[in-house]
Formats: sequence, C-alpha cells, structure tokens
Amino acid sequence: MRQLVLDMAPGESPRLEDFVTGRNAEVVQALRQWAEGRDGERFIYLWGEPGAGKTHLLRALAPHRYQACTADTCFEPDPHPLLLADNVDRLSPQGAESLFHRFNERREEGGRLLATGPCPPGQLNLLPDLATRLGWGLVLRVHALEDQEKITALETRAAQMGVRLAPDAGRYILTHWARDTGSLFSLMQELNRWSLSTHRPMITVPLVREALAALQLQTNHP
Repeated sequence: MRQLVLDMAPGESPRLEDFVTGRNAEVVQALRQWAEGRDGERFIYLWGEPGAGKTHLLRALAPHRYQACTADTCFEPDPHPLLLADNVDRLSPQGAESLFHRFNERREEGGRLLATGPCPPGQLNLLPDLATRLGWGLVLRVHALEDQEKITALETRAAQMGVRLAPDAGRYILTHWARDTGSLFSLMQELNRWSLSTHRPMITVPLVREALAALQLQTNHP
C-alpha cells in the first residue's frame, strides 16, 4: 500500500492568486492595493473565524515580514516600514504593549501594519489602547467559504492538477477531513499523487476512502 505522507510543498509560501475569493472580493482588492502602495489606507485589520484564510492572505502578501503571534511574542523596534501580525488575540499583555508601540512608530514614520484576529477590534480582549488603534484603519471581515464554494474550489484545484474530482467525492472529503481550505488543498495534492500512482484519472469516493484509511494507518503506526 502506498504511504500517504501529506508533505505538501514544505516551506512554500501561499500566493494571493491561490486564495479562493468566495465572498471576499472586497478584501482581496483592498489587500492588492495595500501591497502595491496604491491605497491611502496604511493600516488594515482582518477578522474572521479560524480557517477563513487570514493566515494565507498575510503570508501571501509579505512572507518575510509575517509574524504569527503567541503568548511569547514581543515586537522589538524595527526600522522596516512593514509589519504583519497574525492572531493578535494570542498576545500576552507585554506582547500587546510592544505591538502598540510598533503601531505608533509606523503611524508617525509612514509605515504600514496589517493585523488579524478572530473578532472586530472592539471585541478583542487586549490592551484597550491597542484595540482602539487597530480599529483606526480599515477593518474587513474575511468570510469562510460555504460548503458548495469549497467543493467548487476543490474541483477547480483538481482540474489544475489534471485530474477530475467526482462531485460526491468533494462532499465526502468535507465530511471526513478538516474543513479549512489549507487542509483541504493539502489533501487534494496528495489525492492527486494517489490517483497517479494507482492509474485512476478521477478522484472518487473509494479512492478518497482508501487514501484516508492509509493516512489513519500511518498515524497509528508511524
């Protein structure tokens, strides 16, 4: 049985072109303008449920300036004008204070900041002054894809790989796999490999079932 490794392009940065827009056309347009410096708005805050694609968007825009926030994150003084902070709700009080200072520096010096969180700035359990500043700029919601949009996106990704995805296979994947687009597309890449190795031109429910069973076997017996 072929091993299911799920080692999808390690280290490869997401691209804005790969983001499935869905109801987020306004978000994508605003970010394109922001990245190109064509928009007068220098500060953008994106919010939405986990798996909606916020991390994809940030890493696609400036992978070398991307910072995933944790309880240990502290933003040191940095002359670079660009700062990207993902999941600011995870910052400690000290981390939030450091981001507050970095925000002020970029506001005074003409820099730009792009941040994300799970809710609007006013609902963040953060340093109040930081939450207020995050709401000063453009605040945009990133909508998660609906189920049919996810299936359509999976069919499109399969076609780009040169393989067909049966409609019922798309629904089966949504029922039996993580539903965020990153996980879904990672699985699609491996299913394409599985399809090629088994000489089957279409990804069907039986093929998906075999692949997921192999993954479960690999997880239980590394």
